[in-house]
Amino acid sequence: MDYVTKRRFDSKLTTGIVGVALCFVYAMLYWPVWASVAKAFISATAAAGLQAADPAIGKKYITAFAEGTFFWCSICAWIWQTLIFGNYGKYSLSDLQPRAGIWYTFLSFVCGSVAFLVLIAFLGIWWKPFSLAILFAPSNADELKLALEGWETSNFYVLPVIIAQIPFVSLFQKKPWAGNLKPPLDGLAVMMTSSVFAIIVWVGLFIPSFMHLQLGGHSITSQPFGSWPAVLAFCQGFIFWFLIPAEGGEGFPYKLFTSKQPWMGLIGVVIALVCGGYLMPAFYVSLIKAFNINPGVNPYITAASLELSLIVTMLCWHHLFDDFPGADSEPSVAKRVLLRVAIWLSVGTVFGLSWLKLYKVLPFAGNDLGMGFPVMGVLAGQFALLMVFLYFNTFFDKWPIVYKEAVSKRDSISG
Repeated sequence: MDYVTKRRFDSKLTTGIVGVALCFVYAMLYWPVWASVAKAFISATAAAGLQAADPAIGKKYITAFAEGTFFWCSICAWIWQTLIFGNYGKYSLSDLQPRAGIWYTFLSFVCGSVAFLVLIAFLGIWWKPFSLAILFAPSNADELKLALEGWETSNFYVLPVIIAQIPFVSLFQKKPWAGNLKPPLDGLAVMMTSSVFAIIVWVGLFIPSFMHLQLGGHSITSQPFGSWPAVLAFCQGFIFWFLIPAEGGEGFPYKLFTSKQPWMGLIGVVIALVCGGYLMPAFYVSLIKAFNINPGVNPYITAASLELSLIVTMLCWHHLFDDFPGADSEPSVAKRVLLRVAIWLSVGTVFGLSWLKLYKVLPFAGNDLGMGFPVMGVLAGQFALLMVFLYFNTFFDKWPIVYKEAVSKRDSISG
């Protein structure tokens, strides 16, 4: 059977607006279900530890578990499936939506679970906080505290995946494997190489952020960047800048300097580190203090949230609005890239400032609807919304506002 792809709306802007509305509704529906199932599961397996522990610690533990399932099975898995492996095998069961998307969403849960077990369960053989028995079934208050530390540390493997693996695609364009190996071998090569860097970054930056280890009574770790909020602000700024070339920047800003790899990637990393990792958080923190934005909250948390809002806007514009304006409406590369940047900064800033108030009433961010399920908060709540945008486009091909219609071979030939 042959198929032709059709849009319900001719305008990219209309398609994007309707897509945003649908995704917003999806986010409000799926997270209460996800979080409630996660809470029910871990409350059953960790009943002894939860009963013995302080209720506040127990609530934090349940939230960490819900976040962990989301980070591993949604964010990490999507990065590996879509960015590294190019959605290899998405249509292996069906060419039509929503069946292809449902299948690939199921596969993401499997991939995330397997990856968690391979990395964390192996470490848990000798590291008590990563022991599966302690993570899932702590028997007393002390074990539950260890489990909480283990969940928080393992959960934030997601950030090394983002900041160390995505640049191999967005900045280095999968070189030198792309073009030299056929799928899925090129993806496997990128996955293996980038995972080495992700693990190094995790050990160097994120394990000491949560585990305050001692040896002979002496502390052997110190807090990276001085505090966890500062780490988050660094990461969000870095992410925004290294995504620009691939998410609507058409290779800029590194194309200003070179058009050859690996120099493009290396220059892109330097630009992202300097402009995104260091200058951007400092700029936002100075504005937050000067204008007293979000008073009572650590300014680095607020800076990280505002930076993340730019990332969400950029990715939303790329995936739902197809990087409008495109070459068909604006032939000048410089003009269309600058227009997109203006959209990211203006819409992202308005969204970011609104989010600081709005997240408190949303069921996937700050409002448990009186049902007691874990909510994601000011930062992770944006990821809960962002992942719906990404799945909607890459797994479900914008179905149902973009769909495939069967045509006969005679019609497809004549057309």
